[in-house]
Amino acid sequence: MEPIGFNKERTRNVLEKHDIDVLIASTPVNVFYLTGLPTLHVAPNPILYVLYNQYPSLSLVRRDGEESLITWITFRSVDKFSWVSDIHGIVSPKGAMVSVSDKIEEWGLSNRKIGYESLMPSYQSEYLRIRFPSATFINGDQAFLDMRLIKSEEEVKRIKKSTEISEKAIMKMIEASYEGITDLELLQIARRTIVNEGAEGWDHLTMNLGPSDPEAPGVGTILKAGDLNRFDIGTIWKGYVSDISRELVIGQIPEGAEEVMNRLIKVQEFCEENIHPDLNMKELYNNAIKFHKSLTKKGRAFVTGHSIGLECEETHLFSPMKKLDRPFEENMVLDIEVWQNFKNQGLVGIEDCYRITNNGCERLSSLDKNIFVK
Repeated sequence: MEPIGFNKERTRNVLEKHDIDVLIASTPVNVFYLTGLPTLHVAPNPILYVLYNQYPSLSLVRRDGEESLITWITFRSVDKFSWVSDIHGIVSPKGAMVSVSDKIEEWGLSNRKIGYESLMPSYQSEYLRIRFPSATFINGDQAFLDMRLIKSEEEVKRIKKSTEISEKAIMKMIEASYEGITDLELLQIARRTIVNEGAEGWDHLTMNLGPSDPEAPGVGTILKAGDLNRFDIGTIWKGYVSDISRELVIGQIPEGAEEVMNRLIKVQEFCEENIHPDLNMKELYNNAIKFHKSLTKKGRAFVTGHSIGLECEETHLFSPMKKLDRPFEENMVLDIEVWQNFKNQGLVGIEDCYRITNNGCERLSSLDKNIFVK
């Protein structure tokens, strides 16, 4: 089978850039990226994820792009999921590390530069350091990120499908909403829609009804007329994530909320219209903040663009917390969200998915951006 997002040429360039001779993936998401092995928690049968503590899956990629995969010996269907031909079965955590180390020695890299994830379990990293005292160990997080930031056509296709399903879930929630419905009922509607549309599951089901905590729905909060309600959904389609949110009001929109939303939409669209390959991310962020200040002297907008793919927030490209000093590149996929605190309603804002094209920015979302009113 063909790789989903992994690209041997880009990997060679990234490892050369970071001066890494062999890079080891130990987290399920990066093992999936490098090999296609179903290590994610939303796999058709997430057994490799569930039994990671007993039978860890790891993958290695050499500076020239050649790969090796270590996984549970009982999982006999590797060839149905992975494009890697060099596969080694293991029956214990120690066996996994022996196999990883033997491969490093076989490749003649025992005293070279070994990249590993900062989230690698300590028993794994300690084993490698003891086995290879002459090696130089390098944090490989940025190398993985540099590989994953640029999406293949297949990855973009999966994110688009995920986006479509997230939007359907939001619309089902909006259509079902009435004064008195609970967050528990709305969560059930979202889950059913996502599964019925063929997705493996959900990355997040963020929701606030009025001033309720958006990060902790499902406690029985009742939707009330006149409140701002936010539905923020991330669906997982064949491993890939989307991130969409919309606002709903039953009855009358709170005074001032429509003006705020219209202004935030303008800021989001400013970003969309101005992003193009080679534009520096920090420059885009600074210009967006200036643009917002030209629209109002009151209130502070939180402008964020984060890369999406196998994770909802692979990294923040630009935000109040972090601004990368690097250019946008073709086939980066990102979420652009703009928020503002609004009275006692928490945050009000807009959030959509985009793809960087060779000459601009393509919106993957399709829902109307304005506050929905019933």
